[in-house]
Amino acid sequence: MGDLTNLSRVEADLARLAGLAYDPRSKRPIWLQIYDRLARAIEGAMVTPGSRLPGEVRLADMFRVSRLTMRRALALLQSEGKLQARKGVGIFVRQTPRAFVIRNDMRFADSLIGCEAQVTSRTLRLERATPSPEAARLFGLELGDQVIVLHRMRLLDGAPIYFTRKELPAHRFPDFERVYRIGQSVNAVYKAAGIAWFRRAETRVSGGFAQPDEAEILCLNDNTPVQYVTAINRDPDGDAIEFNRGCWPMTSVEFVFQS
Repeated sequence: MGDLTNLSRVEADLARLAGLAYDPRSKRPIWLQIYDRLARAIEGAMVTPGSRLPGEVRLADMFRVSRLTMRRALALLQSEGKLQARKGVGIFVRQTPRAFVIRNDMRFADSLIGCEAQVTSRTLRLERATPSPEAARLFGLELGDQVIVLHRMRLLDGAPIYFTRKELPAHRFPDFERVYRIGQSVNAVYKAAGIAWFRRAETRVSGGFAQPDEAEILCLNDNTPVQYVTAINRDPDGDAIEFNRGCWPMTSVEFVFQS
């Protein structure tokens, strides 16, 4: 009921914008005029972060334009990070980016500073497989060696926010599956293998666009801007024990590096 009430409030605010007369097309294309109005509404907090917008068809009706025209305006707002489309759910005004602390031996949930939302995990796949070229070089593996591959998703209040693909040298963690399934914790696997603590030896952040599998998992449209975080964990002796590549929606997080 609360979500429907909020949607009605947003729709009423947007209806006032939609009722304004358009300038001549020769001055500025209609789809850009719609973009201007929606951008001002977002930047001026007329629609608050996290608000769900009416659907594309409803917006097109409100603004008295075709779906194609509305789609162009929404696409530009999404590419700039002002809106986020969640496949099968709707279009949302981006949340204020959350601060995520990157520090040695720190749990994911504790790294989200000031986060009052419930943080949960979902294991998507756990298997032993051939290592990626990067992992093979990092772990010094030879032909025929295997890694533990763990695909996992993190959610805030049930909404996907992060997808990660971890690779760990199988010979270091012969009991990985059993220990992990007990508590769904990689840290617990480390400790069971005699690794009392670890350090984040390297972290690299780069931008890109969601690939189809990533978009599906994070409920995004294909080619939505994302941030990739590649990290290497090492044990107290300096040996690499984890190669991790994660994917975040571009505007969902700000990274804070602490020593």
